[in-house]
Formats: sequence, structure tokens, C-alpha cells
Amino acid sequence: MDDLYKLQLEELLQTAPGGVVKLALDDMLTILFASETFFSMVKTVTDKSTKAPQLLRLVYSADVIYVTQQIASQKNRKDNMLSFHFRSLQQDGSFKWIMITGSRLQEIHSSGTKSYPVFSCMALDVTDAMVQYKQMEQNTEYNRSIAELSKDLFFEYEIASDTLSFSEIFREVFGKDSVMTGFRKRLEKTKIIHAEELPAVVGIFNSMMSGRKQVRFELRLIPKDGKPCWYICYASIIFGENRNPYKVVGKLSVINCVENAPAESSYQPIMDSLTNVCTKESTEIMIQDALHKQNGDALSALLLVDIRNYKNINEIRRAIHGENVLTTVGNSLKRHFRTSDIIGRVGISEFAIFLKDIPGDLLVYEKADRLCKDLESIYSFEHTKSGITVSIGIVLQRGNQEYQAILANANTALVMAKKVPVSSFEVFGGAN
Repeated sequence: MDDLYKLQLEELLQTAPGGVVKLALDDMLTILFASETFFSMVKTVTDKSTKAPQLLRLVYSADVIYVTQQIASQKNRKDNMLSFHFRSLQQDGSFKWIMITGSRLQEIHSSGTKSYPVFSCMALDVTDAMVQYKQMEQNTEYNRSIAELSKDLFFEYEIASDTLSFSEIFREVFGKDSVMTGFRKRLEKTKIIHAEELPAVVGIFNSMMSGRKQVRFELRLIPKDGKPCWYICYASIIFGENRNPYKVVGKLSVINCVENAPAESSYQPIMDSLTNVCTKESTEIMIQDALHKQNGDALSALLLVDIRNYKNINEIRRAIHGENVLTTVGNSLKRHFRTSDIIGRVGISEFAIFLKDIPGDLLVYEKADRLCKDLESIYSFEHTKSGITVSIGIVLQRGNQEYQAILANANTALVMAKKVPVSSFEVFGGAN
């Protein structure tokens, strides 16, 4: 009966996938027993015998130190398990990845005056899986390298752990650790975000934690040299298998940096008491001054914004809430644009916004589209189609120009925008 049992056991071992091996955990990993399938799997160019007595002789030379490091880190495992992997150079010149896992036996292997623990192990060919893993690893390293070469600051925010991680270039630019734990509390006290933008950033962060899927906004950040820079932030929520949000990913793209220099002009604008933006006279003076100082290659934009149908809504809001619609619009405009931009009230319900030193026309179009949607949504009611309509005329300008000339062009574009019954914007030609 014992002979039959041994025969059945040997047959079972020989048919086991990958192979079975019993190892002594000595310096060379002596093979005490191994199935034929194991030897056929690991047979290498340097393997001249059918059964090699020591496993390390079958390991590709470049991986020997790596194998010994893996084993050394597991010698004190409390579960008495062992796991390591290596490459084996095949006779055809290819590599085969072998994974060996096993558990410690009561048996002891003696060699001279020393004794070594013995492990019963299963060996598997994991070449396909390792090739895919190495390819993924290379792709990850490639993407990381590209990200580091880019001026953009890529980031991930793990919601559960409340941890924000930036690409390593963040450390170079801001002199701070690129990984921030306890981000929620740190956000409200950070000195990296300009104080004027911080409340809005906190509000946007809270909106994403409440379910907002995507955001795009501008903010000033203060790098380690102390010179504030304008950035555009793009961020999106990533959902898990159960449609639960678990991560926010995004990037910060630099627009331009602002020198910490005294203001070139001592002119103090007069503010409109109703809308909290510049008066018409101050707006004209400031925009004309900016146009005269504009470099020949610099791009700027003038937006004329007309709030239509506001009187009907205003009567209702003023009677019920004591609110003036134009006051709300003025405050909203200041939130949408940079503090360096010029915002003024130039008519009863008409506003002018001048954007200095912009990177391209796409930014202006995105701002105009978002402004139309956001202002319209402030007074949007499901039970009625009545609400404010926003019309915007845009003109792009390079180099010096008189304010009245580009104002006329912006007004032409505004007239075209008003022909559309819904909120919209029109552009007067291209940059001059």
C-alpha cells in the first residue's frame, strides 16, 4: 500500500503545473528534491546536468543579488512562508520568469556544522505576467519623465486618505514636499495660494467633495522665489466600480508670472456704488493706459457684457430679498476674472472686462462661455423660462491701440450676439 501511495504521489508531483521543489535555505538554495517539470522549466544555457543541486546556479547572473535580497527580507516571517522570483536564461536566448512560493517544513538540512531550514515550494512560469508588468512599469516611468519635463504641475488627491500628491517638479518650484497629508485642514491655512484667491479655491474644493465632477479656474500661486504666478487649474473626479468618487486628478498650467514691483500707475479708480466694479470713466482711463503700455507681441481682450431682461427679475428679487441683480452680477464678474483684469460698468446693464497678457484666444472663449452659463444659472427657475440673458461681444488685440477703436469693434460683436435669443458671445475678427 505504501508503494502504491508513493507511486501515486510521484505521479501527482510530476503533473503539477510548473513543478514542485524542496529547497534548503542555505547560501546556494540547495535543491533536495524537484519534479521533472520543474527542471524542464528552469533548464538554462549554463545547466549541463539534468538535475542541478543548487537553485542559484539556475538564476540569471544579474538577478542573483536580487534573489538573495528577496530571501533575506523574509527570513523572519512569522507565517513561515517564502516567496521570490527570478529570470532564467533559456537555451534559445530568451528569458523565463519563475515565481517560487512555499512553506517551511519541520525538516532540517545539515551541511557540515550548519543546519538550514527546508521549504516545500511550488514553481510557476510567470513570464507573460512579468512582461506585462515590466511594460507597464516602463510606461509609468516614461509618463513620469514626460510630466517632470513639462512645466505643468500634475496632481492626484486621494479622497479617503485626504492626501494630495504632486509631480516632483512641485518641490523644485515651491520648495515644499510634493505629498501633503491632511490636505483639507492645510488648504485653509496654506501660504502657497494667494490670499485673494484662497476663499474661492476652498469653495471650489468643497463643491467637488459635494459631487461636482469637473472644474476649471484660475488662481495665483506663490513659488519659493516669492513672485506670484497665475495658473489655470483643471481637475476631474474619478469614480470607482460602484460609481463612488475616490480620487481627484488634474494639473496646474502656468499662465504668467507677476513681478513683486510697485504699481506703475498711481491712479486710483472710482468704484461704482451699486456693482462694486469700476465706473465708466475709470474703466476707460485704465484700459487706455493698459493699451498704451502693451508690448507689440502681447495679446489682450476686451469683453462687452450686456445683461438683458434684468429689470423684470430685479423687481422680483428686490421686493422679496432686497437684492439688486446688478450687484450680484458685479460680484460674480470679480470672481470669474483675475484681480489684474479691469472690470467696469459702462452702461445701465453693460459691463466691460479687459484681460491683459493672455496666453491665447481659447482662454477668452472658454471664459465667455462659462460666464454666459454661470450668470444665466443665478436666476434660472424651473417653473418659468423668464431669466436674465447674457450677450457678450469680444475683440482681441495685439500691441498698442486706442480704447475707442477696440470698443467700437467689441460693440459690433455685441450687436451680433444680441440677435441670438439665448445667452451667447460673438467675436470681432481675430487679434489685430
